[in-house]
Amino acid sequence: MNANTDAAVVLSGYEDVFQVLRGPGWSSDPSRFTDAPAATRDIPPSMLILMDPPGHTRLRRLLRPSFTRRAIEQAVPNIAVTVDSILDGLGAEFDILADYAEIVPLAVMADLMDVGAEGAALFRAHTPNLVKILEVDSTADDLAATFDAAFDVSLFLTPLILERADRPGNDFISSIVEHSDLTVDEVLSVCILLLAAGQDSVAHTICNSVLALLEHPDQLGLLHADPKRAVEELLRLNGSIRLLKRMALVDQRVGDRVIPAGTTVILDLHGANTDPAAYPDPHRLDLGRPYRGHVAFGKGPHVCLGAALARVQMIEALTRLFTRFPAIRPAAAELQWRTSASVYGLRELPVRVDGAPPRS
Repeated sequence: MNANTDAAVVLSGYEDVFQVLRGPGWSSDPSRFTDAPAATRDIPPSMLILMDPPGHTRLRRLLRPSFTRRAIEQAVPNIAVTVDSILDGLGAEFDILADYAEIVPLAVMADLMDVGAEGAALFRAHTPNLVKILEVDSTADDLAATFDAAFDVSLFLTPLILERADRPGNDFISSIVEHSDLTVDEVLSVCILLLAAGQDSVAHTICNSVLALLEHPDQLGLLHADPKRAVEELLRLNGSIRLLKRMALVDQRVGDRVIPAGTTVILDLHGANTDPAAYPDPHRLDLGRPYRGHVAFGKGPHVCLGAALARVQMIEALTRLFTRFPAIRPAAAELQWRTSASVYGLRELPVRVDGAPPRS
């Protein structure tokens, strides 16, 4: 973290983090933070994850129908086919992150938006810069890279949005254009946010989870027996988003601490998810652990709108990988981790598969 972020109040207890995420009087708008770069003023006002009520409330209400459980369940067969297709192309040695975990959400997103190979290639090229806007300590250079990436993605998506407003299809863009009164700029912001928050975080959570299962092969039976429960434990312990940032709009009392209005607060999601007061033996991976809730997707008004989609991708990606390649094992003596204050993830995860079929 940079020096300004280091001066913020850090909360890591489960109850404290939960209270801030659920409670009123907190802002997610980076333009309110005194330590934010001046360039934050150029962030589109319709970037959902960085909005406050009432604009956030309105936009989220309009988007909710496209993220219902029924809508996500209808996508499961296509996601399963997508994952199997990616697995078909893997050989005896590959990188879990670059060759699999990044490709799954990329392919799913490209399919949901119906943007074809050209769109998928564009998304993959620009996502690394789009995600920089979500760092708790993003710099002016980070934001400039994000704006450049967002501009290129917008040039590609704007004609598609206008076309589907006239001739809607069965894709996600058509759904939100047809069933809401969002402006073109708002639809663009939603699509860019899905790429920034939905693609990178899912990729790293899948990769982190594969590593955890490689290190704890005794847990694989529990993964296959109850994938939904297993994924919740993997999210709790291996979720990729580790920090969120809020500002107190009014004087707040969190636990026994008084936080004055105008104070920047860093929420340590991993600390909350491994709080021994909330979880017995919290750092132990136990895919049979009873589910009591976690904050890997946040909570409250800003709880991740795409959480159900992320869970489905994790279930399909993990169960199908270990079913297809039960003899998978790490191929690197030492792992390198990504340099990021907010995102916990590897740079790569090379693996070998004993007895794997030839690459198709």
